[in-house]
Amino acid sequence: MSLIKSHHKVDNPRFKRIQRWVWICIYAGLLSLVVSHFVQPIDAALADWGLWLGLPLVALGCALIYVRSRMTE
Repeated sequence: MSLIKSHHKVDNPRFKRIQRWVWICIYAGLLSLVVSHFVQPIDAALADWGLWLGLPLVALGCALIYVRSRMTE
């Protein structure tokens, strides 16, 4: 028994998979953006790489949220 109960239990494996990828994309993209911001003074090329990798990941996560909202049981 966990201390925090989930009010939105998802039983469908497709929904679980999409929900997992939503958060992986969003958090990985945001982490990449933050790291690239702090790497900028040291290595501008690496920071640009992180920026151009992080932005599409966040956008993909947002697109997956839209896809997940339109799915039916």
